[in-house]
Amino acid sequence: MSKTPIMRVRLSDDTTLELPENEVVQVVTAGPGDKPQEGWQRLNADKTPALFGKVAKVRAAALTQGQHLMTYRGIFLIEGARRA
Repeated sequence: MSKTPIMRVRLSDDTTLELPENEVVQVVTAGPGDKPQEGWQRLNADKTPALFGKVAKVRAAALTQGQHLMTYRGIFLIEGARRA
């Protein structure tokens, strides 16, 4: 059985995530912004100030620098993503 390739993703808070390439994650495709627009949802449920944006699910292999990744800790800018 072959091992799934890993993506190493560096975030704006100087942390690194290691994700299997076929892992599905959520990225913000429009926004984030402080004012709701048509088709946008609230991104941070209980925190203030509120952030709004559009969210899409993508495979970790498709992550690139400059995207905003949603994690359980919040929304972070991707500073780099490469195969480990």
